[in-house]
Amino acid sequence: MKMKSSLLTFLVVLGIAGASLIYYSNQKSEQTVPVHLPKTISVDIGHGRNMELVLINPGSFTMGSSLTTGEEDEAPEHKVTITRPFYLGKYEVTQEQWEELMETNPSKFKGDKRPVDSVSWDDSQLFLNKLQEKTGRKFTLPTEARWEFAARAGTSTPWHFGNNESSLGDYAWFQENSNNGTHPAGQKKPNAWGLYDMYGNVQEWCNDWYAAAYPQGDVVDPQGPLSGESRVMRGGAWGDDHTMVRSAYRNASGTDAKTPGIGVRVVMEID
Repeated sequence: MKMKSSLLTFLVVLGIAGASLIYYSNQKSEQTVPVHLPKTISVDIGHGRNMELVLINPGSFTMGSSLTTGEEDEAPEHKVTITRPFYLGKYEVTQEQWEELMETNPSKFKGDKRPVDSVSWDDSQLFLNKLQEKTGRKFTLPTEARWEFAARAGTSTPWHFGNNESSLGDYAWFQENSNNGTHPAGQKKPNAWGLYDMYGNVQEWCNDWYAAAYPQGDVVDPQGPLSGESRVMRGGAWGDDHTMVRSAYRNASGTDAKTPGIGVRVVMEID
């Protein structure tokens, strides 16, 4: 009996130790690797209007283009690592979403489901503040690196669908097919990560100040320069030709600029 009792005690202790080890392992894993995050999320912004967002997991990619395939300010190509997951708008912010929070609609091309246009970078900051107040979540604009990472969706070609611009019309509203205006969000094909209109329709403000050249060497979670005269825009617009509707193409303007070719897409940070 004593032997059995000792064995039982040993097994109990071993079980507790094993359980503790499993618990510690799980705790350590939860601290370093995001788990159980939904691939998409819908955020209620009022009156039955929702904002749909797609989970973008961490990863590395080659940002920019060589001088033979892109423009001067897209060089040098360099490795970028994104270390934290985030949610990115599945669509560009629509006019009905903008009106819900801002109670105005500055767009030239009216339509509830069309992307809001003619909004400045300064305007976007006011929208983000109202969005945070409404939802209690942290919203921001994508950094330029986050935007390109999401637009490429794991690819290294000029467009996320390949090297040949002949397929661009399947994914984007641009000069050749837009009929000189925007179109409702989500009518074209998405990229491999489920994001619509990353090319064309309206250019999208990024958070970064513009710099005419990228830094040399590998970078982690780049935020852009500390100051500047203009903010970055990405993705090209309805009036742009195929050379300006690419993953690496960069544009920039002052923070008060508003034209019918400028809109916005939002990031929701993960706590």
